[in-house]
Amino acid sequence: MTEQKTNAGTRIGSMLLDHIAMTFIAMIFFIPGMISGFSTAFEVSHEQTSPDIFGGLSYFGLIGFALYFCKDSINGRSIAKRALKLQVIENSSGRVASPVKCIVRNIFCILWPIEVIVTLTSPSRRIGDMVAGTRVVLFNPELEEQKINYGQIGLSIILAYGIMVLVMLPFESLNSKMTSNQVSYVESSLNENAANETVQLFTDSLGTTLNPDVRVYDQIEENTDLKYVSVILRLNQNYLENDIDYEQIKSATVPLLLTKFPEETFVGQIKYVYQQPGSMQTRTLPLDWRKKE
Repeated sequence: MTEQKTNAGTRIGSMLLDHIAMTFIAMIFFIPGMISGFSTAFEVSHEQTSPDIFGGLSYFGLIGFALYFCKDSINGRSIAKRALKLQVIENSSGRVASPVKCIVRNIFCILWPIEVIVTLTSPSRRIGDMVAGTRVVLFNPELEEQKINYGQIGLSIILAYGIMVLVMLPFESLNSKMTSNQVSYVESSLNENAANETVQLFTDSLGTTLNPDVRVYDQIEENTDLKYVSVILRLNQNYLENDIDYEQIKSATVPLLLTKFPEETFVGQIKYVYQQPGSMQTRTLPLDWRKKE
């Protein structure tokens, strides 16, 4: 049987349809993380915050991208290829491409714009096909495998997931470095009296401007001579809109805090919060006079 070649228009249409369909499927695995993020979006706590590049459920979300790489694993046919009657086969033997070869060719989807350009000049073989030793042809029912090899498909998903984890590791390392800069305080050293006195200090001086919430720990793990002080100031008007107003509220609050806790006797933070129905603005001012190594 003579092999029928595909054309550039069909291939571009297939790539676009696959990209839309698989991106939608991949995003489903990020929904739990998004819900978790939205549920805590308007919560302000004394916990120290640092940029979380991927979010707490990032590893679960990677399953979606792994499935993207495995989109052709069943008989060399993705959602779009089934709709447009296309198939991925091995370039040398003409047999249906194995799930592993399909992963290799689909890794190059990250070069999507370049792959589109290559496909315009070589409809049957984009860059991923050249590397994986595959090509795309019109679907041939005679090549369809009657029995799906679920073992190979499962292995390909695990392999694709492993690749995504490896890609993520440098970013996780960066995230860990950011987290390591946080101060560890001694939980048992919580000083409620000092916290209440500090709340009263802010209330007496700036009670019409803000509502204070303070937590004081008498020791931090790195240096038991230093206290840890966390202050949340809920503002009655927006001083966070621009830097001029922000400097104004800082100049009113930081010196006040230092009258209670002089410099170099503590580390901590001040969180400024301005909240309205449906929106919230925050700025965090770290307070740390320790020498950086």
